[in-house]
Amino acid sequence: MSLTYARRVIMLGRSAYPVSCLAVGAAAWFHGRTGDGLALAAALAIVCGMWLLLFASSHWLGQAEAERDEMGEQLIQSQRVLALGELSTGIAHEINNPLNIILQEAELMRYDLALAPTAETMEEVRSSLDVIYAQVSRCSDITHKLLDLARNRKPVSQPADINRLVEDMLELVEREAGPREIHLHRRLSQDLPTVISDPPLLRQVILNLLINAIQAVDKDGDIFITTHREGNMAYTEIRDTGPGISEENRKRIFNPFFTTKAPGQGTGLGLSVSLRIINELGGDIQVASAPGKGATFTVRIPIKR
Repeated sequence: MSLTYARRVIMLGRSAYPVSCLAVGAAAWFHGRTGDGLALAAALAIVCGMWLLLFASSHWLGQAEAERDEMGEQLIQSQRVLALGELSTGIAHEINNPLNIILQEAELMRYDLALAPTAETMEEVRSSLDVIYAQVSRCSDITHKLLDLARNRKPVSQPADINRLVEDMLELVEREAGPREIHLHRRLSQDLPTVISDPPLLRQVILNLLINAIQAVDKDGDIFITTHREGNMAYTEIRDTGPGISEENRKRIFNPFFTTKAPGQGTGLGLSVSLRIINELGGDIQVASAPGKGATFTVRIPIKR
């Protein structure tokens, strides 16, 4: 509502401002000719009215800006949930496999402990405990990554390892890429310094771009993930061998709700939200593509904000 009011006040101000200037000038001229105090009072009333109009418009514009920021945060959070939903099958397998291993090791331990204890059986029990510990740690690591990605939080500047963030997100999408015979190729620069940014927000952007690349390739293709440094900027490049993007669509892909996917397969929010996040972090996203030659998305962020 405040945005609507602000627009109305601005439109009213466009018309009222020149009229008020003419009215004040006329009142001042009339007062100078006749000495009539009523004309001066009318001029002062017009000035006060314009001040109130500008004050109200400033107040409503402040409310509209706060509403816009709140809607932007809700949009980012909803896109996080959508991205995780698209990976739900792979994530379920990623957690289910360690649980199956834990179950098998627990059954083996129960069998060994039911026998008369010997040095050999106790060694098998210790080995099973090591396996269980490793698999529990693996599940814990997966859930922590998911919670960190889904958590709604304000941007916080802190040290971030771009290569580590890329590896974390690749672990989430590998289960999605494997059955489709999509090969993920890492070309991560070991000389890339730690950046001062917001790791959870960067994870979301990288995950969105990886999901888009997998969906673009669809099956039997390649995705190349490259990181490097140029000057004071850190680069993360995600290139796929999909069908590419036409020039017409390339101009619109960052528009909210624009999508070339079939109905029900995409919201058209992933790229617009990703661009908003990277812009807030002081960087940008560049895209290069041609029909039939795949697409390359390059995320640039400053090493120090």
